[in-house]
Amino acid sequence: MANPYLFEPIRVKETHTGHGQYFEYSATNCQGWRNTQEDVHLTIPNFEENACLFAVFDGHNGIEVAAYVGEHLPNYIRNNSKYQSGRIEEGLKEAFVTLDNAIKKDVSVLQTIRNIKHPSIRTLAEPGISSGCTAVVCIIKNNIIYCANLGDSRCILSRNGKSISLSQDHNPDVPSENERITKAGGTVAQGRINSVINVSRAFGDHLFKDNNNLSVTEQMIIAVPDVTVDTYQNETDNFIVLMCDGIWNSMDNQEVVDYVQSKLEILSLSNITEQIINDILPDRFNFEQGIKGKDNMTIVIVKFIPKLPASQIEQ
Repeated sequence: MANPYLFEPIRVKETHTGHGQYFEYSATNCQGWRNTQEDVHLTIPNFEENACLFAVFDGHNGIEVAAYVGEHLPNYIRNNSKYQSGRIEEGLKEAFVTLDNAIKKDVSVLQTIRNIKHPSIRTLAEPGISSGCTAVVCIIKNNIIYCANLGDSRCILSRNGKSISLSQDHNPDVPSENERITKAGGTVAQGRINSVINVSRAFGDHLFKDNNNLSVTEQMIIAVPDVTVDTYQNETDNFIVLMCDGIWNSMDNQEVVDYVQSKLEILSLSNITEQIINDILPDRFNFEQGIKGKDNMTIVIVKFIPKLPASQIEQ
């Protein structure tokens, strides 16, 4: 097996910023110590009328699935009839599953994924079959926050300075996930399914979804997201953070909220997203610290700009 780590980290960070009517955002990613960059993220402030979309996709065994999902998932969501009719939660779940089924069954889709430019260092993974990606997608539509996730990328909301989880990690050790995996004929050892993979929901990874006697919700790994719904509260909600596990392996949810909150008055959002990665990325490779700071890192911060009360607007 090829060494997944470099001799020196790649510290170059890619950052882009933008804004909507009531928010501004910054997104930063960094390859770090990994020998390939497998993260993909989306910032779509004008996803549709009165709606914006932000997302992070963390690829494993290659970037191909993450790249394909990042390009095509927004249209799968927009074009879903349930989503269009206002049944947002159902529409998100159906869009995720429909896209994942296309990766598995549509020969042209699978060929497109295979043709995506591979990283300079190839793995032995077969794109879409023994590789995949996690996903955390946040849509803010008409002051309602919808978060759909697969795997262990996260979305958190800062409300009155407290971290509110908008996503739930999907790992094999979670009892409900473990039960499904076992029923599907899999085993869980040291937090990995069949000693291979440490997430229990993902796009791709169809090697773990090949039992024809089971539905798409019963496989060892599934692409059915959990969807959390919350209402934006103008007076208490400060910002939303989306991040891959390369961030939260080093900082827990409340630490991220505290860090961002402490910097908002003195730094721009882009400075904050870059500084978080600077603080996490170690100067030297220390095996004793485990994976902390050694994964690809992606973080997206969406800062709310509070709407003025009607009384102030009239003045």
